[in-house]
Amino acid sequence: MFAVVPVLLAVVTSINTLWNHFATDDLEQILNNSFIKTFSNLPSAFTKSIWSFIAADVVFSVDPYFRPLFSSLFTVNYALSGDKPFGWHLINILTHAAVTFMVFLVTRELTERSWTAGLTASLFAVHPVHAESVAWISGIADPLMTLFVLPSFLFYMRFRKVGSWYLLLISLGFFFLALLSKETAITFPLIVAYCELFHFRREEITRRLGRAAQLLLVFLVPALLYLAMRYIALGNIFGGQPRYPLGQSVLTLPLVVLRYLGLMAIPWGYSYQHSLTFVETPADIAFLAPLAGIIAIVACIAFVRSRLATLGAVWFIAMLAPALLALRQFEPAALLQERYLYAPSFGVCLIIALGIEWTAARFESRGREIGVALAVLLILVWSVVLIRQNRTWDDTVSVYRNSVAVAPEAPLSHVLLARSLYDAGRPREAETEARTALNLDPHCATAYLSLSYFTRLSGKIDKACEILEDGISTVPESTMNRQDLATMYVNLGLLYQQRKMFDLAEEKLLRSAQVSPRAVAWYYTGQFYFEQGRYDEARAQFEQTSAAVPRWFAPIHLRLGMTYEALKDTTRAQMELEKYLELAPADAPDRDATRKHLQDMRGGAPAKGK
Repeated sequence: MFAVVPVLLAVVTSINTLWNHFATDDLEQILNNSFIKTFSNLPSAFTKSIWSFIAADVVFSVDPYFRPLFSSLFTVNYALSGDKPFGWHLINILTHAAVTFMVFLVTRELTERSWTAGLTASLFAVHPVHAESVAWISGIADPLMTLFVLPSFLFYMRFRKVGSWYLLLISLGFFFLALLSKETAITFPLIVAYCELFHFRREEITRRLGRAAQLLLVFLVPALLYLAMRYIALGNIFGGQPRYPLGQSVLTLPLVVLRYLGLMAIPWGYSYQHSLTFVETPADIAFLAPLAGIIAIVACIAFVRSRLATLGAVWFIAMLAPALLALRQFEPAALLQERYLYAPSFGVCLIIALGIEWTAARFESRGREIGVALAVLLILVWSVVLIRQNRTWDDTVSVYRNSVAVAPEAPLSHVLLARSLYDAGRPREAETEARTALNLDPHCATAYLSLSYFTRLSGKIDKACEILEDGISTVPESTMNRQDLATMYVNLGLLYQQRKMFDLAEEKLLRSAQVSPRAVAWYYTGQFYFEQGRYDEARAQFEQTSAAVPRWFAPIHLRLGMTYEALKDTTRAQMELEKYLELAPADAPDRDATRKHLQDMRGGAPAKGK
């Protein structure tokens, strides 16, 4: 009974998502993703990023997302549901219900109290912050990861009780599956180490230290295996180039943590995009006030002297830590994301359940009734907010309309709404929203980029150039916006190339690489030089690109092959073209022509690529 109630709550409060449509990334990850439409591509899920299906776009070649189980789940989902969103949403609901059941099992193992376990799981089931992870199909990475992290913790605890090593092996297996679902599981062994050192205090400190070190080494095995797979797939371990300075990112961490705690505590203001301004100096009140707030919260937890509450706090911060540490690499719209709270929220729900128990215990005669009343009231309020928030995920436009409604003064909310409106075939409304963003902040680089994009697609290339030139002259160059400025320069260079204004095109493309050295600038500069017949310069740019993109990014090998052929280096040209055929997807438009061309280069000998 105690387990049935939270599972039913998880289903009932999420069932209205079944009638939602595809939203935001779903359009690419599902409808335009050729990778998930055949089971023969499944092995590649373990050697490429989740955005590798956009194989010809250099922008997506450097993404930091290696989640093979996410891609595998989408392949299975597509086989079952195709392009009908109902089935996809059903899988998300069932996954959330399964995670809720695991929350119950883990809490019962920790507390040995079914009432506490049922209350914690019920709070987890209906927390409004979970709408983004459950109502949004592409948000399932966090529930999927949590579905494996929780049993890993459960089997670790059972291993501690009975000492059977097969239980630890099962725990390690679930931990590895969690890593393959989402990279944020990497900090889970820290929770295990904490438990050994401070939660289970039945031995002297030296024995606890030794045991914690041993378990960390054991958990390091699947972690290293995952990191090796990640390196092979992405060409790096930690992701792309940071967008923001380290110092300002560190100063902003207390503000971010407090904002996340606010989303957990106050059922209001939920949105796909949260406005966040980086803290500049240690004397800023935006640093000092959140830091004081966090210190006060830590002091309260220490004062209560509850091992379970402390473990809940440790769980929250440990599972949130990867998102906090990666803050300087996120795009502006992703600095604060509610889906990152899905796994950490278990810790907060546990603390709240303990708080309700503690409150009820203060009343001797009617304590149980008061506890039940508090729990029912909180669950009811959260359920209502969650059901309402689920509807904001109906489609892409509704997602960004909600963002604007929550933060009407945030320029980026209007920019994202503008892009969704344009994609929905409503260009006039899109332009209005983009100009609203500029009225709110004349230095909003993404607003200039969006307006230029809309104008270019309407055929007014000269006007699109003018908008970008205005943006570049208006937006001050700083470490906080260098990537956006670099993108403006790249786009402007390509537009000038279209207008046959080659000197200006070269100037802007080179300037992009100066502002933010990255693969996209080198790649398009190399294309420019190649089309101008400046093959040595093209080769240099393409070689830089090749060193910066993952090994599976096939188009760079085609570009290098064509460049080396133009330079009369036929041996190297053939090597690069063979590499292209080896890596390019079967439906790549240049594949057949490249195979035939390579065969002609070799005097009729067949190419090796399939």
